[in-house]
Amino acid sequence: MPKKIKVLLVDDQAIILDILEKGLKQDPAIEIVGKATDGYLALNMVRRVRPDVILLDMEMPRMNGIQFLHNLMPVNPIPTIVLSALTAKNSKITNDAFEAGAVDFEPKPSGARGLNDMLEQLWTKIKMAATQDVNHLKKKKKSYTLPSSHLDRAAKTDKVILGMGALDVSNNPGQHLKIYALGSCIGLALFCQTGGIVGLAHVVLPQSTTDIEKSKKMPGYFADTAVPELISKMRDLGCNTKIFAKIAGGAKTNVDIGDFFGVGQRNAVSVKASLLKNGVKILSQDVGDTYSRTMTVTAGKAKVELYYPDKGSWMI
Repeated sequence: MPKKIKVLLVDDQAIILDILEKGLKQDPAIEIVGKATDGYLALNMVRRVRPDVILLDMEMPRMNGIQFLHNLMPVNPIPTIVLSALTAKNSKITNDAFEAGAVDFEPKPSGARGLNDMLEQLWTKIKMAATQDVNHLKKKKKSYTLPSSHLDRAAKTDKVILGMGALDVSNNPGQHLKIYALGSCIGLALFCQTGGIVGLAHVVLPQSTTDIEKSKKMPGYFADTAVPELISKMRDLGCNTKIFAKIAGGAKTNVDIGDFFGVGQRNAVSVKASLLKNGVKILSQDVGDTYSRTMTVTAGKAKVELYYPDKGSWMI
């Protein structure tokens, strides 16, 4: 039998923990190994149950989700997906969670109607997270307090955060599209020669033939589907001239050390092949090596900003 993915659930509402446990267990690849109602309990439980992935709420007593990440990541990095009503792709709290080491996020639905969609997304995202090498996400411990007012908790930023398999486009001057800590994944940036339109995709695997259904729901997940989907969205936004590309990531992580032709290299090759097939020229790239990269593109600008703690920031 294939090894199951061990998941720790962290949420202060017992009914949510129950819904998540019953719903996630419907996927035979997932095993719920523990449930905790706050960050303190979760930190103690991590040592005992050794989860492969953590599903984490934000608003909890004693220790909130971001405080938990700041305490977990410096000593025991584990792929963590944030699940909260506060986490939209352009919310400040989502940005803070990724800064603290989260690898993905999923908003909680406002009612029962969205539960099935949420669970379907989580089945996929948990499997994606379990493949990630997060040793490079070690962070220094910091204190963090969630904003006290509802207005502040709902605060938006000029950044749109892209989790694994996500893609987005923008022509809003000064808006940033951002991917945190690319390991073996590829950050695919597309630029339109007019209109200041940019696009960014967080590519996880090379070929959609490995999971056709997933590629339909998350085209940004695969190299061969991310490119045409991103081009289509840019055309819909008004791009009617030539598009060019810049790519980054594709690092050799601890997960595939010893694999001569690892996932990172296969991702880079597949993205390049898909761009060639779709008539898009690569102007610059920063791929390979063994370090992760945080990648940012800004609407109206034809540059990509990259960041790694030991190297600082640089442009391509």
